[in-house]
Amino acid sequence: MSVSSDSKRIIKAILIGILSACVSTALLTCIVAFILKMTSGIPYGIIDYIMVAIEGLGVFIGAYIACMITKSKGLLIGASVGGIALIILLCCGMCISESPIGILTVIRSAVLIILGIAGGILAVNRKERVRIK
Repeated sequence: MSVSSDSKRIIKAILIGILSACVSTALLTCIVAFILKMTSGIPYGIIDYIMVAIEGLGVFIGAYIACMITKSKGLLIGASVGGIALIILLCCGMCISESPIGILTVIRSAVLIILGIAGGILAVNRKERVRIK
């Protein structure tokens, strides 16, 4: 049983999207950490929500890149990138912290899946630029 070239292309795009999501999330985290270091007076409780926003933006970028590669199936690929990125983040978080899964995890799950889908749909529906030679 062989895997079709379309399936290989989709799997490759999802893997590239996940890698892009992880890299962009790491870069955005470094930028925000630098900004938070330079400013003072940020309440500690808001940092969790800032991280959810950063992770969501990273997943959006990853899903957008993945769907730019395939140019189809934006909903499926975007949700896949968001879901797999969520699993990676949850596994890393559970290895580091012993806190139980709570309402923030539910919020994070919804944000990552929704922004993954949004990134996928926007990438598929974007208009190609007309190039005049």
